[in-house]
Amino acid sequence: MINRTVVAILSLALVPASALTQDSASAAAERPVTSGVYSAAQAERGLGVYRTSCESCHAKSEYTGDKFRVAWVSRTVYDIFDVIRSQMPEDNPGSLERQEYIDVVAYIFSLNAYPTGTGDLPTEDDGLKKLRIDNPPGGTGSSSSHAGRRRPHPRVAFRK
Repeated sequence: MINRTVVAILSLALVPASALTQDSASAAAERPVTSGVYSAAQAERGLGVYRTSCESCHAKSEYTGDKFRVAWVSRTVYDIFDVIRSQMPEDNPGSLERQEYIDVVAYIFSLNAYPTGTGDLPTEDDGLKKLRIDNPPGGTGSSSSHAGRRRPHPRVAFRK
């Protein structure tokens, strides 16, 4: 038992200090969605995409409120973007333009009463990964007990 403890301590001593601080540095670079990470114009564009490509199969209530919080709070914006892009539209996943998927994500944030900001969501993966989905304003916070726990990507198959 003591040998395992000594080995564990020694192995940590061999890890460069930069590797230990990398996680805290990347966490510090993250912004919560409640800080205003999308614009009103982007959400409006997302509404247009929703109406033409999503509305016939998806009820807005399926990705708002508790359903949204349980599935997405504590995840990154990239996570929701990637699931929608890889699974929707159901009959032709990935068929929309990248910007259209990002705009739909902004629209979903607007449905959940996240505040708008002055700029659009970033279009590159790294930028989306630095945005953390926190509890929507006015949310109960009931899913905060799930924070930090990794959940599998939900299958996006909401129906009216």
